[in-house]
Amino acid sequence: MKKALISMILIMALVLGLTSCGTKTAEPSKPVVYASFYPIYDLSSKIGGNKIVVKTIIPSGVEPHDWEPTTKDVAEMTKANTILYLGLGMDSWIDKIKSNAPNVAFYEVSKGVNPIKYGNETNPHIWLSPKEALIMAKNIKEALQKADPKSKDYFEKNYQSLKNTLENLDKEYTDALSQTKHKTFIVYHSAFDYLARDYGLKQEALVGMNEEAEASPARIGEIINLIKKENIKYIFTEPLTSPKPIQTIAKETGVQVLPLNTIEGLTKEDIKKKEDYISLMKQNLENLIKALE
Repeated sequence: MKKALISMILIMALVLGLTSCGTKTAEPSKPVVYASFYPIYDLSSKIGGNKIVVKTIIPSGVEPHDWEPTTKDVAEMTKANTILYLGLGMDSWIDKIKSNAPNVAFYEVSKGVNPIKYGNETNPHIWLSPKEALIMAKNIKEALQKADPKSKDYFEKNYQSLKNTLENLDKEYTDALSQTKHKTFIVYHSAFDYLARDYGLKQEALVGMNEEAEASPARIGEIINLIKKENIKYIFTEPLTSPKPIQTIAKETGVQVLPLNTIEGLTKEDIKKKEDYISLMKQNLENLIKALE
């Protein structure tokens, strides 16, 4: 009798254990948010924290202006809850995604920026100015709050922290660049228009907004004459662009070459050093100060 009672208790315990396992509430899945390229990915990650899964669409090391999604890319992105893209003509491929993803929420994070235009073309490089990055961050925060309303306060707290960081970065740029002796800086392509506009500088570029364009001999000659006229000591090279014209000018004039990062994606070296948008923006400021003093 005693053995039968023990057996019955063990069976009941096993049944209850199996029932408990079978009815255990599954962890709710986190919203999947795709960011079109690195700056949006990084800001989204800082605001979203551990409440969302953020994925970047354009891989690091790939020039984002001319990137086009494959059929596989499109299929993958239709699984997202939310897609954040820049706008201003930067993500011309976004319409292809929209037409295949009717249930995905799309948000243009450049909304509210005063754009710089060249005729019918708009310069999209707003993230290279902290003042414009503040607008992007606010738009991203609002998009994430719509994607996951339950985490609204969490996103707000993270956003306020990021906002404070960006405001401090803006102040550093304003204070340092207002005091430099020189105001003109030379780059390969006109990615730094917003930075120049927002901080009282003058950008001189070898080519326009397309960093794959080739600098003409005439333009190279103009830049060489400008360097000699204004006694410029430094010129800038950028990741993902050919440094040959910059090297030609440096050899001709004796100027030194410094990096000015367009922060369109992280290099392997950046990843190894655990760089992010904020740290790379600080490096850009350090090199601008050095070149303009």
